[in-house]
Amino acid sequence: MAKFSYTGKEQTGGVTKGVIDAASKIEAASLLGKNNITPIVISEERDYFSKLKGVVLFDHLSLGDKLMFCEEISTLINSGVPLAQSINIIREQATNGTTKKIMNRLLKDIEGGKSLSDGLAKQSRYFSPVFINMVRAGEASGTLDKTLEELAVQTQKDHELVAKIKGALTYPVVILTAMIGAIIFLMVKVVPSISSLFDELGASLPITTKILIGLSNLMVHWGIILGLGIIITIVGIYYAFHKIEPLKWALHNAFLKAPLIGKISLKFNMARFARTLGTLLSSGVTVLEALEIVKHSTRNVVFMAEIEKVREKVKNGAPIADPLKQSRIFPIMVSQMVSVGEETGNLDKMLLKVAEFYERQIENFTKNISSIIEPVIMIIVGIAVGFVIVSIITPIYQATQSIK
Repeated sequence: MAKFSYTGKEQTGGVTKGVIDAASKIEAASLLGKNNITPIVISEERDYFSKLKGVVLFDHLSLGDKLMFCEEISTLINSGVPLAQSINIIREQATNGTTKKIMNRLLKDIEGGKSLSDGLAKQSRYFSPVFINMVRAGEASGTLDKTLEELAVQTQKDHELVAKIKGALTYPVVILTAMIGAIIFLMVKVVPSISSLFDELGASLPITTKILIGLSNLMVHWGIILGLGIIITIVGIYYAFHKIEPLKWALHNAFLKAPLIGKISLKFNMARFARTLGTLLSSGVTVLEALEIVKHSTRNVVFMAEIEKVREKVKNGAPIADPLKQSRIFPIMVSQMVSVGEETGNLDKMLLKVAEFYERQIENFTKNISSIIEPVIMIIVGIAVGFVIVSIITPIYQATQSIK
């Protein structure tokens, strides 16, 4: 049996909160129904985390946290619970310290007369312009609960895309990490022992063995300094390519043109562009405002500049499809689908179909990425192992031949 905290609605219309013992959420909802309580939010309590509640180790709001926020607040508002009370309920049930902090600030702003979008705008560190502007559009149209549901769908899709890409890259990263660890172990522990053996035999060493022993000596005697140097170099390169605009542009452009990474980067950006723009338009945001918001939904500066070009041409009276056709980044299929959407007056729905198409493409791509990368990894591992074996075996063989 597990403990579930719940927020529910009584037959009298009042909101009640408490804790119930049940085997699952479904059973908890059933037990509440028998007690004439309509469940609004049910969440499992984890006692082993209770001591950590409210402790903020990493001040970050993940996509999963945002998804939970959207689902809970839309359910509460749709159930007739006032906004301030809804925020308070989410705050009290939050186990994440960052979520508690954000809910505290939102509750203070809302009780002070501000709107939810204004409160979120003050938390722009955690919520994107897309998120904030969609909430603002929902408030203006009186459909905040529906807008939050759409945001939940959008956040869920983003979460799934990122999870699929990370999942696809996990295997190669693990293999490469294990290979690097094995090589370091060989160079630090095994090669020095074999090197002393070669000295005793007085064998003539081939160039590959000399390189191997030289690298081993470097790692044994200067390993810490070498490691620090590599870390500082990586950090310096990262900083340079993220802060110096020409380098940043070159890196992002290379990402889009790279054989393997380019495909997945393009598909990811297309899916996010289409879904975000379609969701904003369906929420009542104007085309120009939506394009400005969408521009900031991508981190790729090349893609961002391309969206800005589209926005400028739309601002001058062109339909969206025309600048998309002229773009060197957007595939022809996108401009054709957008053109059909503009002609039929269903641009938002057509954009969501485009998003679904690219999301399926990403799903298929990530399913096959392991089979694509695996041969490359095996070749790299084979070359590395072959180099070590040849470097060690060759002088030993030559020494035994000379003894004979």
